[in-house]
Amino acid sequence: MAKSLQLQFETTTGKRLMVTVDDPKDSLTNTEIEVGMEAIIASNVFHVEGIPLSIVKSARVVERNVTQII
Repeated sequence: MAKSLQLQFETTTGKRLMVTVDDPKDSLTNTEIEVGMEAIIASNVFHVEGIPLSIVKSARVVERNVTQII
């Protein structure tokens, strides 16, 4: 089963950006994830249409099964 951690951010203008991390550690806590997201915002690396991220919107782990047919 494939797992990914989806981190959703928002700019001051309401534009959203999702960052996906494959195979996150199972032991991650909510606090660790939130601190990491705040660090991403503080790094000012990601922008949406020239506007930096300003808000942690949500985080979730997505699990999915893929069955190869051919």
